[in-house]
Amino acid sequence: MPEIDSLVDGFLFRVQSMTRLDVLDLLLVTAAIYLLLLLLRRSQAAFVLRAVLVIAGFFLLANVFNPLPTFGYFLNFAALAMLITVPVVLQPELRRWLERFGRQIGFSFGGQESVAGHVIPEVTRAVENMANSKTGALIVLEGMVPLTEVIATGVRVDGQVTSELLQTIFFNKTPLHDGAAVIREDEVIAAGCVLPLSDQVLQGWRRLGTRHRAAVGLSEVSDALTVVVSEETGAVSIAEGGRLRQDLDRGELHQALRQFYARGLTSSEKGRWHFWQSWKIPGPRQILGDLLYLFIAFLLAVVATTAVRISNDPIVQARQEGVTLNASGLPEDTTLTEALPRTVIVEFEAPSSELPSITASTFQAAVALADVSTGVTRLPVQVTTTASNIRDMTAVPAELDVSVAAIISKTVPVSVTVLDTDTVTSAYEISGDPVVVPSEVVITGPEPAVEATTLAGTDISVANATTTVRDVRPLAAYDDNGDEVTGVTIEPVETDVTVVVRRRVNARDVGVRAVTTGSPPDGYWLSGLTVDPASVTIEGSPSTLADMGSFVDTVAVDLSEATGETAVDVPLDIPGDVQALDSAGNPITNVTVVAQVAARSGDLLTERPVEIVNDRGAMSIQLAPQNVELLLSGPLPTLNEIEQQPELVRVVVDALQLTPGRTTEVTPEVIAPADIRAQLVDTSVVVTTEAN
Repeated sequence: MPEIDSLVDGFLFRVQSMTRLDVLDLLLVTAAIYLLLLLLRRSQAAFVLRAVLVIAGFFLLANVFNPLPTFGYFLNFAALAMLITVPVVLQPELRRWLERFGRQIGFSFGGQESVAGHVIPEVTRAVENMANSKTGALIVLEGMVPLTEVIATGVRVDGQVTSELLQTIFFNKTPLHDGAAVIREDEVIAAGCVLPLSDQVLQGWRRLGTRHRAAVGLSEVSDALTVVVSEETGAVSIAEGGRLRQDLDRGELHQALRQFYARGLTSSEKGRWHFWQSWKIPGPRQILGDLLYLFIAFLLAVVATTAVRISNDPIVQARQEGVTLNASGLPEDTTLTEALPRTVIVEFEAPSSELPSITASTFQAAVALADVSTGVTRLPVQVTTTASNIRDMTAVPAELDVSVAAIISKTVPVSVTVLDTDTVTSAYEISGDPVVVPSEVVITGPEPAVEATTLAGTDISVANATTTVRDVRPLAAYDDNGDEVTGVTIEPVETDVTVVVRRRVNARDVGVRAVTTGSPPDGYWLSGLTVDPASVTIEGSPSTLADMGSFVDTVAVDLSEATGETAVDVPLDIPGDVQALDSAGNPITNVTVVAQVAARSGDLLTERPVEIVNDRGAMSIQLAPQNVELLLSGPLPTLNEIEQQPELVRVVVDALQLTPGRTTEVTPEVIAPADIRAQLVDTSVVVTTEAN
């Protein structure tokens, strides 16, 4: 059945992926179940245990083979109720087993002498101090019988026994001084404890109180020793074995404490000796029975630990991207015509707790090419991992189409494309075809790609060349359509290309020089002069060209009335049998001369009166000084115009910004032409106002 197969697979997977901690956990659970089986095998509880195991098996089968949600919820609730009720049902057996175990191993007095060496001096000193101060005290030293119920009536202390701690507990201002302090080994376990009272009639020279009755009452039901300090007289007494010894001095108290710890040590040794004496070598039948119980315990432990791991750490499906794909075993003299994907996706199952530690490097994906033939073959992608906690690994895609071809070689010619020939001036020309060394190369690669290759091509630029161009150029493979063929190698990968560029006999490149006449108007100067084109190619007889030099002049350009930028088309001043050509080789007779005539700059120091603007007559205004000096900077023509028309530059104060009855310093505003920069020599004037 699918459910059984799934359960078995999950169980085997969990067992195979166990770590050292999981093995330790399994061994501890096995030991616990084995001890429980030994405890119950001869008791009435064995029948209860069998019933529990049968019901648990029924629950397991019902969940596996009948996965109904409502019924499954009911079974889970019943299992939880069983876990709570079983310890209650088995409580008598568990208690008897624990009591028997405790009696067999005895009260551990290992190190008891060192405990006594620490406790006796501290208790003796505390009792002596409290007796001297008549501080009532009740100190219980626990023996082999645990005083759990007595300790539960008090307040937990869990402090190391010291004289100071005991005296603090029984100080009459503390809340715990009325009860008893219980000492277990070398610790004060609790204080303020309530002890059972004795029904005996205690004899003494005076009536004894509740402390003494409580001490005797505890000694009647346990093997503890109780030290009592009377609050009225400071007398020290001890109660042990149902008897009360009164009026002990320091030496007697010390001796009594030593005897108490010595008896405990002797009892412990006797208990251990009795345990080893009572142990017998089991017979074959008992050994077989124990082995059977051990085997059952192991099976139950395996089932329990597996169920817990499945519940707490379920197996989930996941996917990991970016797993590197490796291809190996490709036959010699063959190659892949299409590249395989560099990575694949891996789908897998793993415990949910392991997912954060799983990365792409956890997996290895590979395609085996050892037995592949030429052509297209579909091959599976194999996924492996070194991790033991991963299963059901599948690559996406699970199969790949692998195209394999034989590796061949052939020789093809080298072709060169000359670029930028249109930039070579008319004075120069390309002579013949490019010279290529070597003129043939060897193409090696997959058979389809090599068969499609018809030539190895490269290019070379002769932009603005005035001499022979030579360069080592890289090669690329091309087919009949001029498309580049990839996946092949070229040997050699470069070629030496030479393009011969030489000057024509009847042509020469010369510069163009602009000629001007006249001077710019007064106040202006020639700031720039350019010619377009700046150079031309001239054609003519070699003798005429030799006499012309390196420049040709333009017809003179008149600048006497020019201002700003002036562009003029003027003819070239060349002999009639000489022709000028532009960079494209077209004949030209005129060139464009651009003259830039700019105004000269200068400075002008002048004086102007300060004017009041927006004055509505609401107040009288006095200025000091009434005239100010200005430094004007800008083009000389504008400065000359300002000298002829002073009203172009004004200095004003806005009356709207003034307050009547005040004397203030104000910076006047200068109004001047846009190309003039004005600066006040004195930056402010004093303005006095009075209301009318």
